[in-house]
Amino acid sequence: MNRYFVSSYQKVGTFRVVDGEKTGGNVASYFCLPDGSVLHVVAGPADAATLLREARWVVDTRKLAMTESKGNYARYKAFFRKAHAERLRKEHNLDLDTQRMKDTFSLASFSNQAIDRRGQRRQLGTQGQVHWLLASDPLVKIEEVYSTVFEKILGEKVSTLPVLEK
Repeated sequence: MNRYFVSSYQKVGTFRVVDGEKTGGNVASYFCLPDGSVLHVVAGPADAATLLREARWVVDTRKLAMTESKGNYARYKAFFRKAHAERLRKEHNLDLDTQRMKDTFSLASFSNQAIDRRGQRRQLGTQGQVHWLLASDPLVKIEEVYSTVFEKILGEKVSTLPVLEK
């Protein structure tokens, strides 16, 4: 992990500590470019093997995207759109019209447009929703997407409240 990534964290939700045990809250692991463009997200708690598998996917996909795009940002972005759409199709049995999504998607309407209107959210777990989101809006900046992931995919509330101890 340290060879390819820099680890960081930011608390965006709150939780309670009751009798020394954490209750509530959630986690999302982001794989980003130095400018904050999100390549991938692991939504929710993940064991070490899962996190490592997803990290390897990001590294391999990025290397291939760099080779295929030959320095063209639009092709690089299209490569990641296709990569997330492919995982959505293979792992979650959902085939997307990525061109239509490219033309109509916005983060503000994620829950209504991408999920409720098409009736697909009930069929997708958190990772399926992540692939849907990133196939719709690849390389979105982390500051633009973290609240969507935390609130609409993980079902938590973004909060600046401190950790509560009882």
